[in-house]
Amino acid sequence: MDLEFSKLELIEMLLQTSKESVLSRVRAILEEEQDFVINNAFYTTLDERREEYERGEGQSFTWQEVKQNVRDAKNGI
Repeated sequence: MDLEFSKLELIEMLLQTSKESVLSRVRAILEEEQDFVINNAFYTTLDERREEYERGEGQSFTWQEVKQNVRDAKNGI
């Protein structure tokens, strides 16, 4: 099946649906598929934090601390 035809067919199906749950699921799937884009603000923040770290002002963690922080966050601690 042609990709463009499939897209048009899906668009038509979306236009015809009146179920909010279907639209929510489609939106969630499409948002998951979007490529992660790193913008200039991200690089600026990264550079600032690296400079702070190099001056001894930034905070750093060991790999064990990082894993524990993730576990704690996952468990709501």
